[in-house]
Amino acid sequence: MSRPAMMVIACLLTALNVLVLAISISQPSRAVTSSYQSLIDDPDFARAVKTIAEQCRVNVDLGKLQC
Repeated sequence: MSRPAMMVIACLLTALNVLVLAISISQPSRAVTSSYQSLIDDPDFARAVKTIAEQCRVNVDLGKLQC
């Protein structure tokens, strides 16, 4: 494949990516919780948070996770 053809394909793919980001195809979350306490008491939620937090570094001074 020639270099100009590859450049055209790369530009078209870039334009497609920009278009998809602009349209934002992903749907927003529709999670329903009754309260903050219900999340704390939910073992699945606690396990998910622990799994994510284990993969990150915690900056205690700033109160932030860096993944």
